Amino acid sequence: MAEITLERVSKQFADGATAVREATFTVHDGERFILVGPSGCGKSTLLNLIVGLEEPTGGEIRLDGRSLRGVDPKDRDMAMVFQSYALYPHLSVGENLAFPLKLAGLPAPEIAARVAETARLLVITDLLGRKPANLSGGQRQRVAMGRAIVRRPKVFLLDEPLSNLDAQLRTLMRAELIRLQQRLGTTTLYVTHDQTEAMTLGDRVAIMRGGAIEQIGTPRELYHRPANLFVAGFIGAPAMNFLPGRLTADRLVLPMAELPLDSAQRARIGGANGPVIVGLRPEQLELPSSDRAAVFDCTVDLVEWLGAEVFVHLDLGPSTLALPPALAQLTADRPRPIARLDPAAAVTAGQRLSLTFELSALHLFHPDTGARLPERA
Repeated sequence: MAEITLERVSKQFADGATAVREATFTVHDGERFILVGPSGCGKSTLLNLIVGLEEPTGGEIRLDGRSLRGVDPKDRDMAMVFQSYALYPHLSVGENLAFPLKLAGLPAPEIAARVAETARLLVITDLLGRKPANLSGGQRQRVAMGRAIVRRPKVFLLDEPLSNLDAQLRTLMRAELIRLQQRLGTTTLYVTHDQTEAMTLGDRVAIMRGGAIEQIGTPRELYHRPANLFVAGFIGAPAMNFLPGRLTADRLVLPMAELPLDSAQRARIGGANGPVIVGLRPEQLELPSSDRAAVFDCTVDLVEWLGAEVFVHLDLGPSTLALPPALAQLTADRPRPIARLDPAAAVTAGQRLSLTFELSALHLFHPDTGARLPERA
């Protein structure tokens, strides 16, 4: 068993900078738990706190109920894989794998058996005699993983291990990492800034910003019920579209349309009135059919054809709606709204286009705080 519990863990450096703010969560035995967020959000620092490379300035970290305060990193039974792989260049692959076992004082026959078993597991047996300089990026990543696996630790900690690989190899290695973790069943914490890695690798995902955890949930929960604007905009590619809106007693006003709300829709939204921020994912914008509720016209600004899908950038025209404060903070680096359409759609830049969406697909956020507005069943 290997369960990691963090209770209000914080880290403040000597210069006064706070890297982690009261992080509280539990990583369950055998779980793949992902820490994701933009660069500088504190995710790597949090990993260093867990493994013992940094000491927290507040809170408690426990492994299987035992406090890790004051426990040396080598005594925590955790293995870490770094972004740079951190292989010894003067040692062969086999010697790199054997090195932590020699440090632990294991007998030579057991070392040889473990190295051979790990090499078979990672399909690197034919690389055991090579030096790291003679390996590809993917091979080095496997060796780095092997050096962690060979120790048979309770916990794997991976700090952006795929960042140095090209896009195609990252996709292949993501699938390999999932299969490997499922086979070993080892509790795994994985740090990344790539939301695609987070969504594909994680049983659960913690999204961080400014040292704080914004939301923890399964990938499906984060995608369909983001807690706030930051989570909604961070998860999904292309990002969720955000629009200013206004709720009245019987309608939702958007920059491109006024949508009547029936009693059931109004009841679902609850008592919210006045300005709101409306979120709509690109794939929920579609070409109209006769039975759709909300249809609006726009101008195609730009078309990106990707083979299996097409991203259509939209010009909604001028709007009389004021930007709520929380949305105004996003407009500087937000592109125009995007629709993800079928690649067979005959769409060209400059044309007028009608699109539609379901009212149930909308996400509503508070105009000042950016928090998701509660919904009634």
